[in-house]
Amino acid sequence: MSAQRGHLTPLVGVVTVSPVLRRPRDLIRRALAISAVVCTLTTLTAGGCGPIEYLNQVSSKAATALADAKRAQADRYAPYEYTAAEAYLHKAREEAGYAEYQDSIEYGHKAEEMAHRARAIAMNRLGQPSSAGASSSGGTIEPPPPPPARPRKAKAKPAPKVPGPAGMDEDPPSADAPPARPTSQ
Repeated sequence: MSAQRGHLTPLVGVVTVSPVLRRPRDLIRRALAISAVVCTLTTLTAGGCGPIEYLNQVSSKAATALADAKRAQADRYAPYEYTAAEAYLHKAREEAGYAEYQDSIEYGHKAEEMAHRARAIAMNRLGQPSSAGASSSGGTIEPPPPPPARPRKAKAKPAPKVPGPAGMDEDPPSADAPPARPTSQ
């Protein structure tokens, strides 16, 4: 018996498969390998990937916007917006701690938006000239003067006692007082 390709060889006892039959299997392996590489690259470069988008939005954009608002004294001139931005940033970090990245990213967007709004309000209020005019101290902007003190209201005087019917001038006895003794006449 002669040893031919594709047949059982008596010497080794191994079946050899012709290259024509191996091609579909190799093609499937190559296609799977290529698709795995493409999927991995797509996942890594996609903007919607939770931790990656979290790092971009919360740790970078929102935190930077909040720091800019703080430098613009937004905590003084826009306290509502600044405090809301701080709270949203804190909540975004908390949600990321529970691996709730989508919620964290949404809170990060809100924190960034409120920080930008707070900074704009603070810059607007700082940019307005004060009532005394522009300051002459080297171009620095002074904070606005405190509001004037409110006049205090005078305490109301008690109403004068008007005598009532006879025997009604006295206060009624309290529950703690002992009962009055009848007087003999």
